[in-house]
Amino acid sequence: MKKLSKDKRDKLILVGMATLIALGCLWYFLINYQEERIALVAKKVKKVQADIDGNKRLILTGPQTQAALDVANEKLVDIERNMPSGDLYSWMVQSIKQFNKPSYKVEIPQLGQPVQGEVTIIPSFPYAQATTAVAGNAYFYDLGRFLADFENRFPYARIQNLVMEPVNGSASAEDREKLSFRMDIVTLVKPSTP
Repeated sequence: MKKLSKDKRDKLILVGMATLIALGCLWYFLINYQEERIALVAKKVKKVQADIDGNKRLILTGPQTQAALDVANEKLVDIERNMPSGDLYSWMVQSIKQFNKPSYKVEIPQLGQPVQGEVTIIPSFPYAQATTAVAGNAYFYDLGRFLADFENRFPYARIQNLVMEPVNGSASAEDREKLSFRMDIVTLVKPSTP
């Protein structure tokens, strides 16, 4: 076999090279394509399996989610029960008088007329907004406690535009420690049901 003629040896090499090229093309165009398709299908199967697992978790957590929704709805109903509606001025006066305990030492002699309008922060919000200007005198510490407790007690009300200044014309040394304040109380108003 060592003694092949040059012509036979060249043909044998040519046949070997053609075979290698044919095998390479076969691998590239058939086998590699099929491997890519298998990898793509495996990726899709993994994604579908992850979606199925997520849906199973949702189904399993459905009762807890429903319970949390029920608790949130009860809390919303409780908050709405205490929200202002109807005569906003009397509601504001009554709420501040009941809330302003003697321990706060906050004097609020001036309450403006509430101005009702649409909620400006969130579009298509189901509640209206009422803004009431309030002015008074208090010690800094008492005013801070009053404001923090007020916003915690009324979760639908916020204090805005707070301005504090020293009380002018105070005669006694104790009154010189007081601050004069002005602020707006912005509260959500329960929609009227027809």
